[in-house]
Amino acid sequence: MKGKILISLLTIVLISGCSGISIPGVDLTPGVGIGGNGLEMTSFLAEPTSAFSGSTVRVTVEVENKGGTTVPDGDSLIYLTGASFSEWSGGSSALYKSIDKEMKAEDVVRGVPASTFRWNPTLTAPDLDAGQTNSYILIGRLYSDYKTNANGNIWVYSETEAEAARAAGKSLYTPSFTYTKGPVGLSITVSPSPIILYEGESRFTVYIKISNLASGTIYAPGSVSSSDVGLTMDEINRVDVAVTPGTGLSLVTSDGCEGTDQELVAGRDLTMVCDVTVGSVATFQSFPFEVSVSYGYYTERTTSVTVQGKTTTTTASCSGTPAACNTFSWSATSSCPSKQKGCTDNTTSDPKCLGTAAGCASRTQAECGSGTNCNWA
Repeated sequence: MKGKILISLLTIVLISGCSGISIPGVDLTPGVGIGGNGLEMTSFLAEPTSAFSGSTVRVTVEVENKGGTTVPDGDSLIYLTGASFSEWSGGSSALYKSIDKEMKAEDVVRGVPASTFRWNPTLTAPDLDAGQTNSYILIGRLYSDYKTNANGNIWVYSETEAEAARAAGKSLYTPSFTYTKGPVGLSITVSPSPIILYEGESRFTVYIKISNLASGTIYAPGSVSSSDVGLTMDEINRVDVAVTPGTGLSLVTSDGCEGTDQELVAGRDLTMVCDVTVGSVATFQSFPFEVSVSYGYYTERTTSVTVQGKTTTTTASCSGTPAACNTFSWSATSSCPSKQKGCTDNTTSDPKCLGTAAGCASRTQAECGSGTNCNWA
C-alpha cells in the first residue's frame, strides 16, 4: 500500500471555492446511487467486557465490503490500539493486521455476496492492585485504498439531426452515468444537454462533483502500511482523479491539474471542470466517458473493558536443589515446584524443615524456626 498510485488526468480545471458553487443551467446536486460505504467494520467487540487483571480478553473485528469496488489483497489494514495499550499487549503500542485476501464487492447479478474478513486478537488485562477498578477504551481503525467510478455515455447530435428529431416530435438522448458505491461520491453533469453541434462548434463541458459521503477520513492512496500509519498534513484530504474520454473525444488542456493530490476538504465538495472537444458527427453518436477517483479512507470504532484488580493468595515458594534446606531460597509468592515441597527430599537430620507433600505452604517460618539448614527470604 505504500507504493504511490499514479493516475494521469488530462484537462481538468479546479474551481476555487467549490463549496456552494453555482453554474447557470447546470445541476450539480448529487445523483441517485452515488453514496455508500467502502470496506466497513461491521463489528468491533471485546469479550468479556468486565475482566480481572491477568485474564484474557478476546477482540472480534469483522469487515465487509459494502461498496461497489473490489479491494486487492493487501490494500487494507486493521489497526488496534487504545488507552494504556502497552499494558494489554505486552509492550506494543498497537497491533496490526493486513487483510490478506481480495475483498470483492457484492455481485447482485450473479447473487454473490460481498467478501468478509474476521480477526480475533487476544489481549491480557492489565495488572491492578486488589480492589482497584479501571475502564479502558479500545480503538479499532480500518484503513483501505478504495476507488469510486463513474461510467457513462455522452450523446452528440449534428444540427441537422437535432432539427429533424424535433420536427418529428422525438426527444433527444442526453448524457447518462452510472456510479459505483463508495465513501467518496461522484456526480457528473454535462453542459449543454443535449449536446448539439451547431456550425463551427465542437466543445462541451463536463462537471465532476466529488463528495465525502461517510464519516471517515480521506487520505492520499498508498500512504499507509503496517509499518507506518502516520499521515502528514499533505496526505490527508487528498484524492487522485482520472478522466478517460472515449475515442473521438479529447480533453482540451491539462494545464494546472494532473489528477493526483486533489484536495477534498472535510465538509466541502470538490468540483472539477473538463472542457471536451468532439470531432464531426454525421447524424448522432454516443461516446463513452469514464471518471475514476482513487483515495485512502479510514474509519474507527471503539469499545471498552472494565478491569478489576485481583486478590492474590500468598503462599510460600522455593527454588534450588533438594540437596539440603539451606540450598533453597524461600519467598511468599507462588506454589513450589515439584520435589521442593517443604524440603521433604532432605535428610531427616533437621526435622524442623520437614513437611508434607502438600507444599511449602504447610511449613511456616515459625515452624521451621531458624535452623542452620533453613534459609528464609
